[in-house]
Amino acid sequence: MSTLKVQVEKIQSQIKLSSNAQENETIIKANSNILNRLNKSLDELTSNKTKFNVMPIISELDAQLIPRLENDESDGFLINESSELILGDDVKALLENAIESTSLFIEKWRELEHKAQQDDSLNNSIVALRHFTKAINDINDKYWDQWLIHLENDFVVEEVVLEQQSSLGKKETYQKYNRLKANFDTDKTSKNVNSGLVSSLNSLKEQLVTLRGEMDTSDLPEGVAKFLKELDSPYTTPTLKLLTPKVFEWLTKQDLLSKLKISR
Repeated sequence: MSTLKVQVEKIQSQIKLSSNAQENETIIKANSNILNRLNKSLDELTSNKTKFNVMPIISELDAQLIPRLENDESDGFLINESSELILGDDVKALLENAIESTSLFIEKWRELEHKAQQDDSLNNSIVALRHFTKAINDINDKYWDQWLIHLENDFVVEEVVLEQQSSLGKKETYQKYNRLKANFDTDKTSKNVNSGLVSSLNSLKEQLVTLRGEMDTSDLPEGVAKFLKELDSPYTTPTLKLLTPKVFEWLTKQDLLSKLKISR
């Protein structure tokens, strides 16, 4: 990505110098048009850079999120043995095409200068940049959204359990959980994705997990507390043996059946 950015910035710099040196209005207008079109493509690419840069960070926090290089060598993003983010074959091909197309346009501009705005190489380079940028954006969003879902799954509390806390002497826990959950919901909608946001979201998640562990489940029907404890634990998976008639009845009453999955 850095090579592509350098190439685009290089041609931008050359165009600016040429435009400043020309007094012919037609030449200035043509070069400005080229510059504006390239600027738009570069801005779109740059806007994806910060989210792209946090992918290795969230992968460290969630080891199952992004495929490892040894398990997949083709699509999207991959994590290598040094925990570095690399491009899969499909995205790498788009990057190489964008670099090649941009290089061809640079050569044409050096040859034709402002007349290069009529050359197919300009449109080809912009289309190639757009395809690469869209691929990066889609994969960024895919893994970012998945990570947020995983975070929320770690601290989710059934509404009935949360509401019971006030009457069970856990009012402070109830209030703090709701406050931190509201902070989390606000942070997760932020468009300013960076390492600071990742740290904030992960910290909120850990505090919410702790608060969930402090909640009183003594008012739950027999077997339900054990089932939920197993469900919430990152180290165990509840078996169907725990799904007794009373637990099943409670889950049905709380409309939770459609929210739970059976896995092997």
